Amino acid sequence: MASPHRPTVSTRSYDGHERRHAHDHHQIVLPVAGTLDMQVGGACGRVGDGRGVLVADGVPHSFRSGGINRFVVLDVPAAGLVPEAAVRACDAFFTIDGALEGLVRYLAAEAADQPLDPVLAHHSAGLLLRALEARQPSPPLSDDPIDRALALMAERCTEPLTVAELAEAAGLAPSRFHERFRARTGSTPAAMLAELRLDRAEALLREGRLPLAEVALAVGFSDQSALTRSLRRRRGTTPGAVRKSR
Repeated sequence: MASPHRPTVSTRSYDGHERRHAHDHHQIVLPVAGTLDMQVGGACGRVGDGRGVLVADGVPHSFRSGGINRFVVLDVPAAGLVPEAAVRACDAFFTIDGALEGLVRYLAAEAADQPLDPVLAHHSAGLLLRALEARQPSPPLSDDPIDRALALMAERCTEPLTVAELAEAAGLAPSRFHERFRARTGSTPAAMLAELRLDRAEALLREGRLPLAEVALAVGFSDQSALTRSLRRRRGTTPGAVRKSR
C-alpha cells in the first residue's frame, strides 16, 4: 500500500477474510460499529467495545472482521506530526476514554460519505496522535536537572517553550538554569531549541512528503518564510537546497 503524502481520514468496513500485511505509514483504527480482531507484531487484541489500535509503519499485522462493521481509519505519514520515538512508545491497543470517544464520533460523522479534506485530516490526526502520546505512562525522571530540561526540549521542541518553563522542569531558578545549561551543552536554551526545530525540519524536507508550509507549521514556525529565514541565518541554506540534498 502506497504511503500517503499527508494524513487521510476515512471510514471503512471489512469482510470476513483474514489478511496480513505491513505498510510504510502509521495507521490508527477506531471502532464505530462491530469489531476487528487483530495481531500487531506480537500483540493480539480486538478493535471495538472501547478499544482502538495504532499500527506503526513497517509492523506486520493481520486482521479479520465478521458481520456488520465500520471503522474510522487514519493513515498518517511516518514523520511530521509527532516524533517517531513517541509513536513507537505507544501501546498498539489503547482504551478509548470519554474524550477520545467524542473525537471518534465526530470523525465518523464527518467522514461518513467521503474522506476528510486534507487540512481537517491533518489536524485530526495530529490531535489524536498527541492524545495517545499523552496517555502513555511517563518515564522515570532523571536526577540531573539539565537532563530533564533536554528531555522536555526534545519532546516539545515544536511548541513555544520558554526558558522559565525549562527552568521549572529542571527545578532551578532561570538564571542558574541558563548558567548550568550553557556549561553542560555549550549552547543557550533558545539556540538549542532552534537547532532541534531545524533538525526536524530538514528531516521532513528530505523526505519530500509535505509541502513547505506544512513542514514549517509541523516544527513550530509561524509560516514558511520564518522557516526559510531561520535556515538561512543559522545554517546558510534554504528549504529548496535541503530537499535537493536528499
